[in-house]
Amino acid sequence: MKTTSKTPKTLENKVALVTGSSSGIGRAAALEFARRGAKVVASARRRPEIDSLVAQIKSEGLEATASVADVNVEKDVIDLVSATIKAYGRLDIAFNNAGTEGEFTPFVEQSNQVYDTIFNANVRGVFWSMKHEAQAMLAQGSGTIINNASMGGVIGFANAGLYIASKHAVLGLTKTASIEWFKQGVRVNAICPGLIDTPFQDRIWPSQKVKQDFGTASVPGRMGTPEEMAKVVAFLASDDSTFVSGHGLLADGGYVIA
Repeated sequence: MKTTSKTPKTLENKVALVTGSSSGIGRAAALEFARRGAKVVASARRRPEIDSLVAQIKSEGLEATASVADVNVEKDVIDLVSATIKAYGRLDIAFNNAGTEGEFTPFVEQSNQVYDTIFNANVRGVFWSMKHEAQAMLAQGSGTIINNASMGGVIGFANAGLYIASKHAVLGLTKTASIEWFKQGVRVNAICPGLIDTPFQDRIWPSQKVKQDFGTASVPGRMGTPEEMAKVVAFLASDDSTFVSGHGLLADGGYVIA
């Protein structure tokens, strides 16, 4: 059944790749991209979740393909980009959303194993994704990459030293790549979400009540939604932001500036 949504078709005829699309912001972004007219490649490590997402997109009369990949494995990333181009002929938009929180513990209790887990996914996985996505985009002379950097890429949080450091690194990659690629037609930006009600938040708080109480006590008075973040990502992916590059866009309800 075709969708009757009045969502503006700002991404019509574009091809969009979303990593970490099995849940949360990634899933919402894949849906938003499709509803705005893009052909979407939804990727994650878990096949059932992305198959379900693709089925939902297709049920609305829209186009999507599922592709299993682990950003911790460079060959998976290379194959994912290749599969996208094989399916749709090009790559216009990449949302590098895949990542992990690792473990939130006091700084002196953080281990080498946790460091490797976090940095392999959040930094090296993003680096590999950007590198291979950009090769396709530079060859065609256009494209836009959006990385998920979190407001943790701008500020710090106690007991999250390695996660925070990894997200600062994502912003560094974003800014550097933007300088290199903008004149060649490829924009690179990052979204810096605040407290968003996703499975990520479920994992880091001891209970739903503690999570909700923290959101209520924060500056915006609530947590944001994945759908709100998806609209921000769609803006950065669209031609409405053609002179925006190298930017980490805070979408945090004013949390950071308070």
